[in-house]
Amino acid sequence: MWKYKVQSWVGILGLVFGLGCFVHAFYWLRYETSYDSFYPNAAHIYRVYSVEKQSGKVNEYVPGILSRKLHEYFSVTEFSTGFVPDKIDFKIGVMPDIQLNTISADSSFFQVFPQVFIYGDTKQPLKIQHNMVLTETVAIRLFGDAEKAIGQQITNLWSEDYGPCTVTAVIKDPPPNTNLSFEALLNYPDIQNVAISGMPEAEQWHLFNNEMYVRFHPYANINELSEQLRDFTSQIDGNANIELRILPISAIRHHLNADLPFTLNFIRIITAAGILLLFSALFNFFNLYIEFFLQRKNVFRQHAIHGAKQLRITGQILFEMTLSIILSLGFTFCFVLLLRPMFSGLLDIAMPVSKLIYLFVLCGTGVMVLILLIGLILFGWLSRLIILHLSKRHTTRKPTFRSITVSLQLAVSIVFITASLVIMMQMRFLNQKDLGFNHKGIIQLSGPQGLFSLYRETLMNELTAIPQIESITATAFEPQHNANWMGTSLMNSEVEWIGKDPFDKHVFQHVFTDSQFAETFRLNMVAGKWWEKGEKRKVVLNEEAVRVMGLSEPVGAMICISYALTSMGLKCQEYEVVGVVKDFHTLSLRNQIYPAIYSEMMADKWYVRVVSGQEQDAIQNITTTLSNIDHRLTDTRLMPLKELYDQLNSSEQAGLKLFSVLATVSLLISLCGIYTTAVSAAQRRRKEIAVRKVFGARVSDIIRIFFHEYTMQVIIAGAIGLPLATYAMHRWLQGYAYRTYIPWWLLTGIIIGVVSVVLLTVLGQVLKVANRNPAAVVKSE
Repeated sequence: MWKYKVQSWVGILGLVFGLGCFVHAFYWLRYETSYDSFYPNAAHIYRVYSVEKQSGKVNEYVPGILSRKLHEYFSVTEFSTGFVPDKIDFKIGVMPDIQLNTISADSSFFQVFPQVFIYGDTKQPLKIQHNMVLTETVAIRLFGDAEKAIGQQITNLWSEDYGPCTVTAVIKDPPPNTNLSFEALLNYPDIQNVAISGMPEAEQWHLFNNEMYVRFHPYANINELSEQLRDFTSQIDGNANIELRILPISAIRHHLNADLPFTLNFIRIITAAGILLLFSALFNFFNLYIEFFLQRKNVFRQHAIHGAKQLRITGQILFEMTLSIILSLGFTFCFVLLLRPMFSGLLDIAMPVSKLIYLFVLCGTGVMVLILLIGLILFGWLSRLIILHLSKRHTTRKPTFRSITVSLQLAVSIVFITASLVIMMQMRFLNQKDLGFNHKGIIQLSGPQGLFSLYRETLMNELTAIPQIESITATAFEPQHNANWMGTSLMNSEVEWIGKDPFDKHVFQHVFTDSQFAETFRLNMVAGKWWEKGEKRKVVLNEEAVRVMGLSEPVGAMICISYALTSMGLKCQEYEVVGVVKDFHTLSLRNQIYPAIYSEMMADKWYVRVVSGQEQDAIQNITTTLSNIDHRLTDTRLMPLKELYDQLNSSEQAGLKLFSVLATVSLLISLCGIYTTAVSAAQRRRKEIAVRKVFGARVSDIIRIFFHEYTMQVIIAGAIGLPLATYAMHRWLQGYAYRTYIPWWLLTGIIIGVVSVVLLTVLGQVLKVANRNPAAVVKSE
């Protein structure tokens, strides 16, 4: 190692980078697939959701009555809980409003999801209406001390009608890797509606108002249970239009309409990339020690002549490898801790040092065992050849193993380079894609919903008076990855029109907004107009909705919309189509444009259009105006609409950075490996080159021989890496409804670029050996 410092450090640092990147990628995969696994009996907890039979529309919510029916009909149901998550504004005395992620539930919540209690009632803290449980962080934030929170009263928007909430317990904060991220638990039947008094049971089956989790007995046959639940609501004459599905709690995050920046497939691709990088580093490491072994074969042969056994020679190499591995692991440990803040911020996940160290020890031990096992086999075989005096017959043969490993390293580099370039092309495509409206100059106001509703008219008047503001709208529209299935902007197939096919179950996106929406967003009207303020039962369709409905004359047509089923006594309500707007993207480009219906309804997302170039002055004036109306409105977040769309591309930006790092590291490892191989090849073939020159070969001929060999290695690597990279990135692009394509010239350019870099890397060594005096070389040999 001391004699060949450069080669040694190439192998060690390659292993450091390969193992360090793999540890972070593997941790990310484990983190994303471990959501809610910390709960006792997590393996037996399932989420129950519904699917509309005809349209296939997924609804995360189920009727609240289902909880009781599951206990009646399925003996394997151990515990169940239904609840409603929401963001609710609370108030304590004269303190400003505080918005908390709240789950409205009863004490059954703790049967399925046990919590760690710190203070208060540990048995039934949500037994009585308006009982409230706070997390430790919120309790300290509100009252200065968690214990002081017990018995305190907190008010909200409904307190005037239903009374204040009373804190009965304080629990530990839920871990970050949970689907049930909450700051408060509240027994509020008026929100939860688990049991609706006075409503007939038949109608309750059509009211989807709860998220539901069930803990089944360990002996339950889940496959059989899943089949029985599919038609359960039909068999008991509950709701024949839906099927019930169950999903393990660990699979909810990435399989149930989660609006996440990173898909599970993308995370798996990154993990696979980490494995490839690690294998590339291992190839380089073995190449290094094979070269060390061959350079000392004469020494080992002398040891064998003097009685050294195969085990001793093998043991010497393995001992040296062990020292290198230990040194590599020491540097890897520092590297992992050094990169932890960067990966944590880039991926937006918690990375506790203790868990990262545990995973490092696990992976490091595995890598050490793997290297030593392979080394035992490989160097045991080479040692045997030396002892049997058979190594000479291999001295003139080409180092096939090293050529293969170098080609595989280059193939890994080509995979990463291709992935980085394809992601870059997709990001450029997304940034240049026409959204269908003018988003420049639009600013979103996001603040306490209760205050915005309370000061609605005042806000409209005061904001309109600001000279930089051109128009204001309050809407349910907000850029996101997936549409909501519940709430003010929802997906609904209960739409009727003249001439509709009885079997047509197209899902429509309903966007609730006001009369200023089209003006603020500067939408392009294809036909008709946007409705005026005060007009009732008027809607606007987008072009896709007109196409789906097959309306030749959409303006003036009547459509019928049900936001709840007729069995609840809410009949289909008629609306007149007054206009058609050009299709525009309300969701990220991962989704096709849905047929959309725009109708008037109170909504909580406020947008203002300001004069172009005066955004900063407008933001300053808006902030001042809000604080003058109510000091609690100073917490309002003002964000340009362009930034909201950019946030939807956060996974692509993170993916580009990750693959760029992997591509750079992998290419450096490969080039260093090629450099050390070139040094060894030049040393090994110096006599061959001298003989060629004696017989008239020129320097250019010698260079051409070496360049041909390395070019062929890159071509072989391309034949391996390009199809893998193309297939993987093609699969990744399928996650986008609007995507770029992988052009042939990109793949050709990658091969040409890698060939150029490789040839430049070995050029110095080739020139050095080609310009040697052949007489001196032959005399030394």
